[in-house]
Amino acid sequence: MKKIIGKTLIAVVGLGILSATSCQRLDDVLDRKPLDQVGPDVFYSTAEQLNSFNMNMYGVFPNYAGSWGAGIATRDNGTDNQAAIDPNRAMFSNDHWKVSATGGLGFNTIRSINWFLSDVTTKDKAGKISGDRNLINQNLGEAKFFRAYLYFDKLRSFGDYPIITEPLPDDEAVLVENAKRMPRNQVARFILKELDEAIALLPAQTNMKQRINKDVARLFKSRVALFEATFELYHKGSGRVPGDANWPGKDKEWNKGKTFDQASEVNFFLDEAMKESKMVADAYPLVASTDKTNPILGGKPNGWNPYYDLFASVNPSGFSEVLLWRQYGKAVQLVHHSSERMRTGTQTGWTRGLVESFLMSDGKPRYASPTLNQGDETISKLKDNSDLRLRLFIFADGDLQNLDGVNPIFQFASLIEKPEIRESTGYRQRKGYNYDPDMVGTGQKDETALILFRSAEAYLNYIEASYLRKNTLDADAKKYWTELRRRAGITAEIEVTINATDMGTEAKLDRPSYDWAAFSAGTPIDATLYSIRRERRSEFAGEGFRMDDLIRWRAMDQVRNYQIEGMNFWTSAYKDPSFSGVIADGGAQSVLSSKDLGVYLRPYQKIKANNDMYDGYTFWQAHYLSPFSVEELRLCSPTKDENNSNLYQNPGWPTVGDGKALH
Repeated sequence: MKKIIGKTLIAVVGLGILSATSCQRLDDVLDRKPLDQVGPDVFYSTAEQLNSFNMNMYGVFPNYAGSWGAGIATRDNGTDNQAAIDPNRAMFSNDHWKVSATGGLGFNTIRSINWFLSDVTTKDKAGKISGDRNLINQNLGEAKFFRAYLYFDKLRSFGDYPIITEPLPDDEAVLVENAKRMPRNQVARFILKELDEAIALLPAQTNMKQRINKDVARLFKSRVALFEATFELYHKGSGRVPGDANWPGKDKEWNKGKTFDQASEVNFFLDEAMKESKMVADAYPLVASTDKTNPILGGKPNGWNPYYDLFASVNPSGFSEVLLWRQYGKAVQLVHHSSERMRTGTQTGWTRGLVESFLMSDGKPRYASPTLNQGDETISKLKDNSDLRLRLFIFADGDLQNLDGVNPIFQFASLIEKPEIRESTGYRQRKGYNYDPDMVGTGQKDETALILFRSAEAYLNYIEASYLRKNTLDADAKKYWTELRRRAGITAEIEVTINATDMGTEAKLDRPSYDWAAFSAGTPIDATLYSIRRERRSEFAGEGFRMDDLIRWRAMDQVRNYQIEGMNFWTSAYKDPSFSGVIADGGAQSVLSSKDLGVYLRPYQKIKANNDMYDGYTFWQAHYLSPFSVEELRLCSPTKDENNSNLYQNPGWPTVGDGKALH
């Protein structure tokens, strides 16, 4: 079979490396190697040469090098935690995320890893790779880690997915055969197996924590296992879980005869999450915190609070909590602009829902602690007596903004300024802001590192997995949870928080800015589980975990006409002279939401006319998974019929181009 295909099947099933817009002979694409500048038979022959492949793979991790944006301060955008200037229309409307007529699966990098592992393993067995045995193993382990990492991305996006680990021959029938989607639990088990093999090969430690080691793989394994366990638990019956009566893979011939014990699968993944997270949590203590929430004007930018420094250091390798981080700096020719954006305007902001979910220092929710709760007329009052994480990681009136004496005190976020720095909610994130004057100013000069993996995740993964598995808080879960709380300045017993948590309040749908995670599958959860989720929300605010958590918890079924809100503006903040003459009447020139809508800013209700988000966010359940394009479905079908494809469409999505979610 050698014929021309406009958008080649090999690109569609992800085995090619060329643009899907070019016409290529299928055999030409198959014959090309991922790294074709140097002949692979010559190049991958020493341990040191293997490094070049994996160094490129580190680019799959989160990265804001070269960006003029706010980096870490935008990673939760589009959730109930954080709101960009523009709403998340794709996720929370039915008019923007549609089935594409064309497009591929983005499998190219996985294909490159498949080729690399096949080539190197064959050479290694033949004794054709020289050099340090440990370095050879490290590179093989890294490649397996990266394949697992990329497969997890596909699992999160699509659920069921083809498992392909070898370069495929030039045969259309073979390509279509290998496009068969495997049940998502099988994909997740494959990922865990890959990580087990990676752990066996990787070193225990690496220099300055800048390459993957065994514990990075263990922590990531716990993340994958917890994601899959909870997805299968909460999405059961939706058609998105193998074994459901309406699961679209049930009638495929390759799944016939398979049985799915859904409860056992959930328990298997919970056990894996507990095992791996405990190993990491016990080995990497949390960074300590002081009670200081601001540096001293004219003083040193670092050293006043190690917990703050964890996110605002050029070199965090010395922090016990850090497992892996990304380096920036002129020496490595990677700089960014995040700290400057955080002090001038980020085009985003934390939400009222997030800031009000932080506990008070007595361990009780705001509504259950009237003595400590000072209200929210100002952001500084909101932060008074709260969880230290809220006091540390958002700017409030009176907080130090600059060490150099130029406009040193923060007053208000950039609510009405020019669009490139305008902010949405008034709650400006401070997590990741580096006070060093050398990190801010005109031009890209920020060298602040980006934490990729830290042990707090292991603590939280264990707490959640163990509670779901055992229906109680075991000794380790209590220990980890207590340590997280104490660092946040909360010394009260965990039971104080649970007993003071009123799920009738937390899960009240008409309560403005309620926490979506109070629900799973549209049903309120119990107070202990909700308290665990709230702890995770507080610890990871601004770090990009929120959307994945909401998806795996199935926490958005009930989201209907939900209004994202920000700071209390119309009680007293509006009286500041800087807001004199501000237009907020709902008309075309409005820059803020009207006082008639309430005292809290509503970033998506500023203008009423021609505003599809004016009535708030509404979630469509099909959006829990991504759709496949019509072209993918056809090319991966033995009959070229999109309704008879080995890449069968995900629940709730049609098989027609430009089709919207059905429910």
